[in-house]
Formats: sequence, C-alpha cells, structure tokens
Amino acid sequence: MIDLQEIALKIRSGDKHAFEVLFRHSYGTMCGYAKKYIADTDEAEGIVQDVFVNFWERRDAIEISDSIEAYLYRSVRNSCLNQLKHSQVKAKYAMEQVLAYKNTDAVTTDTLEDLELQQKIDACIDSLPIERRKIFKLSREDGLKYKEIANELNISIKTVENQMGKALKHLRTHLAEYLPFLVWIILVLKNNFMIWIGVIVFGVVNI
Repeated sequence: MIDLQEIALKIRSGDKHAFEVLFRHSYGTMCGYAKKYIADTDEAEGIVQDVFVNFWERRDAIEISDSIEAYLYRSVRNSCLNQLKHSQVKAKYAMEQVLAYKNTDAVTTDTLEDLELQQKIDACIDSLPIERRKIFKLSREDGLKYKEIANELNISIKTVENQMGKALKHLRTHLAEYLPFLVWIILVLKNNFMIWIGVIVFGVVNI
C-alpha cells in the first residue's frame, strides 16, 4: 500500500520515480473511469495520459485541497466532459449543414451516389489490418458481442476492445468529412446501414 500523500509531496519536489509509482498505481483505474464517459478505449486512455502529463508539467502550481487521487479523478472527468461537449458541437454543426442542404435541395440520392460514400466506407474497412478487420466485421456485420468474438478467435476480450477501438478511430478519421451527409441519410433516408457509421463519426457513442 503506497502512501499517496507522501507520493504527492515527492512529485511536487520533482521526484520522477514517485511520479512513475503514481502512474503505475492509478493509470488502469483511471482508464476504466474515463471509459464510463468515453466509449473509445484509445481516446479514453489518451485523455488519462494527458491528465498525467499535465499534472507532472504543472506539479509546482497545482493546488490539491483533498487527495491526489481525487484530483486526478476530477481532472479525468472534466477532460472527458470537455471532449463530449466538443463532439456535440461538431454534431450540432453537422446538423445545421444538413438542414441547409435539405432546404436548398442540395443533397439528393444521386448526389450521395456521386460522392461514392458507400465505396468510401468499404475502402476504409478494407484498409484495416487483416485481424482488426476480421474483429470489426464480426462485431458490426455478424452482430457478435466482444466476449463472443474473443471466444471465436481464441483471443482475450481486452484484445478485442483494443482492436475495435483502433478500427473505430480509423473510421472516424477517414469519414469525418462526410459527417453532414451521414446525418442526412440517418434523418431523411433512414438508412439503417449508415446509422452506426454516423454514430462512429460523431465520436460520442460506441455501438
């Protein structure tokens, strides 16, 4: 059992070893906490890492009124909420774009076909590494749960989670420019195939 109060004092004085001890002690639980807000594993872990980096860089100026763990949990929560707010702002902007297109009849089925959105999605999925693509398709096309995929491929659930997180991040990156059209499909055409793609690009919920 480590003395977190003592660890905090050592970190404030610049003790890197103490910081490493804190990181190893708290990183896993902090990531689990972040995932309650952010479904994407990579993104949640990135937020936690940023919190620790910021804590180290600002160690002299940070005032901790309670415990160091309480401070870290609070920082992780605030960072997650800021990320969700940012994602919601992007979604709101996309909605406004959709309404503008709809009102001017700028977006039609033919236009969507011209954009070859479906081909773009297929290309993104096909560009995934073989094992990651297999896991992704078992989840999205066959509807298997993570535990079922792990049993099917004889791998750990953690591996499935990590690979799915990387696959979703890849799709978000490469499909972000099509967000207004995806939203339009969901709201107007009610295309079920595109619904989960649209949610992936929003970056708010992992289906």
